[in-house]
Amino acid sequence: MELDLLYLVTVVPAILLFGISKAGLGGSVALVSIPLMTIVMPFGEALAITLPILILADFVAVYKFRKEFDFQILKLILSGAFIGIIIGALTFKYFSEDVLKLLVGLMGFSFTFHYFFLKKDKYQAIPNSKAKGGFFSIISGFTSFCVHAGGTPLSVYLLPLRIEKSKYVGTRVLYFTFVNLVKLPIYIYLSMINLNNLKISFFLMPLVVIGVLIGYYLVKVIEEKLFYNIIYILIFLSSSKLIFDFINL
Repeated sequence: MELDLLYLVTVVPAILLFGISKAGLGGSVALVSIPLMTIVMPFGEALAITLPILILADFVAVYKFRKEFDFQILKLILSGAFIGIIIGALTFKYFSEDVLKLLVGLMGFSFTFHYFFLKKDKYQAIPNSKAKGGFFSIISGFTSFCVHAGGTPLSVYLLPLRIEKSKYVGTRVLYFTFVNLVKLPIYIYLSMINLNNLKISFFLMPLVVIGVLIGYYLVKVIEEKLFYNIIYILIFLSSSKLIFDFINL
């Protein structure tokens, strides 16, 4: 692996952002991580390098939030995610990366635009919906497999429930641990992961641990209402960027 200034200013912040997002602070802000990495490497290589790193981040985050999650919600979204991953594995080669990112961007933009400009009572929880949870977790599993971008679809379902912030983070953490572990053997089967990109993954792993610890600290000190507003703002900004990037192709 050849290190230069461009590599350091793109890959290092990308991995740190993945770690911070794993601890629950702005899961969708990591949408910029893969595009950052593709400045210095092919898209498929970026996906392969980051998957083992994400799994390590998952394990660290699971340890930190191991007692804080909503079991009933988790059961529902894990089932949907598995279906979405299988769909992604079977159809991966037929979808353009840019189109998938646009779909994620449109979804996140519509969701946050409604929250900021149309919703009257922003802090009132909505009732849980199994249909909505199943649908968005399938979308999340699919986009996670194809572009490591399952956070926004999941947030569309989870955020309006207004569960306590540590349970929100813990539920996401356990969800994505399952998702990434299911993705791993499929990536290997599709020859996306090899010894060369595994070496790069191991080299970068300490960065994602640092990111998780930063995110964990921030989640603990931020007041709950501010925490949710930050998540909505980050989804809005990252989704807007995805749409802007597609328009300027």
